[in-house]
Amino acid sequence: MSEDTFKPERTPIDPAELKAPEPAPEPAPAAPVESGEAVTQKLQEMEAMRSSAAAEGQGIQMTGTPPPQFQQVLAQVKSQGQPEPERAAPGESRRMQTRNAPKQRPPQNTADMRVTGSERLEELIKGIEEQAIYEPIELPSKGAFYDGTDGPQDGVLHIRPMTGEEEQILATPRFVRKGQAINMIFNRCIQEKYDTEQFLTQDRTYLLIYLRGISYTPEYDVEVRDPETDQTFATTIDLNALYVDYCPADFSDASLTDTLPTTGYQFTYRLARGGDEQEVQNYRDHRAKNFDLSSQADDTLLYRTSLLIDNIEGLTSRTEIQMLMRKLPISDVAYMRDATSNPPFGVNTTVTIQSPYTLQDFEIELPLEANFFFPRAKKGTKGTQ
Repeated sequence: MSEDTFKPERTPIDPAELKAPEPAPEPAPAAPVESGEAVTQKLQEMEAMRSSAAAEGQGIQMTGTPPPQFQQVLAQVKSQGQPEPERAAPGESRRMQTRNAPKQRPPQNTADMRVTGSERLEELIKGIEEQAIYEPIELPSKGAFYDGTDGPQDGVLHIRPMTGEEEQILATPRFVRKGQAINMIFNRCIQEKYDTEQFLTQDRTYLLIYLRGISYTPEYDVEVRDPETDQTFATTIDLNALYVDYCPADFSDASLTDTLPTTGYQFTYRLARGGDEQEVQNYRDHRAKNFDLSSQADDTLLYRTSLLIDNIEGLTSRTEIQMLMRKLPISDVAYMRDATSNPPFGVNTTVTIQSPYTLQDFEIELPLEANFFFPRAKKGTKGTQ
């Protein structure tokens, strides 16, 4: 290939076309800076012209902020008893200020604007909202630990089944990861407006199970392992069969005091709420992120219990309570953990299962698997309930 294949053809330049560059224009002389007296004199002349025009019926109106020198002249004129220049009307001033503003669209008839979609879509959505039924339920605590601001004092709430919007919240990983999903669903499905993060853990567990039952079905399909044969099998748990204990009439805040069985130390405590469970989860995540857990013991259980202890023999500092718990006999630690976690009310989540291999019964804790809120479709039941 020739070396000048990609070289453009050069055109000879006619010397007559070459012109000498024109000289740059000389800069205009700067305007002379007038003295203050000269400016004042000109302003006075302008004021005289304005007065003359006003006498002839040709008024001049000025808007905006006058320069400082003009303000001085106005002050001098006013001190000499001359009439003050007329000010622009408020309407004219606003027009001047908005002249360069973007033009606003004329107001439209809101009756013709449909934000959600077509008229038919709005009719269907309205029909769903009209059919929504909030079922009254009584919480296991019966409201004994609420004052009316953090929960119902009578223990009664009204709740509706979940919709596709709530299921979408559960399918959003960041909501689940941050512990926000359950609170968001509770706040949407419960008719009363409470901060559901303040509900007792026992009430929240009951609400969670109840909501699953009315939103899908009370039939919960799970995979369990036979403890004798170590084989797994599928079974169905009837959520309606779970037993619910309600708070005894003689159990209240005054009941949250006890004595440790071994050391004899007296302690007072409170019951866990949704915010406490989230704080424990944050503590666990913080330790996993910032510490080498392979060389350190996991103290999350101690932390959770110490979080609920208000006083042990005069100790009220959470840090000191946690340090004391590390030295207490394990029997005392277990006693405190049981007292704070298992009050005499709540849903009994212990489930009895029969093994298909040995035909023997065994007990498990209600497993919370992914299909708790995303049930698997059963074969042969597509399109049926």
